[in-house]
Amino acid sequence: MSQSDNFDTADRTWSTIQERNRGNLHGWCDLAAGLQTVSGQWKASILIVLSEKDSGLPDIQRRLEFASRRVLVRAMRELEKDGLVSRSAQVATGYSLTRDGLALVPILRHLADWNAARAG
Repeated sequence: MSQSDNFDTADRTWSTIQERNRGNLHGWCDLAAGLQTVSGQWKASILIVLSEKDSGLPDIQRRLEFASRRVLVRAMRELEKDGLVSRSAQVATGYSLTRDGLALVPILRHLADWNAARAG
């Protein structure tokens, strides 16, 4: 892929294929758009961790020990951009779920229970 593939000449901005696809999904399928929001490395797990307690990145990384810091930071930024997580930079940076993030947690837990029942 050349650099020009990521440059939107109309808006004169850079974007990724994932960002463009996400925008296209919202136009025709709410389910696909919702799944896209929580798909990706560690996003659903981050939401579950934050549902138990507001945390800073070091706490989240301790709970999700196999996730690299780089991947967690990227996922946190995407979750924040999607309005599921809010960040506060008081003394130390902390993260908490927004109202939309809180509403999503029971759905994720139900999906996890469904999967466990299938495997069990």
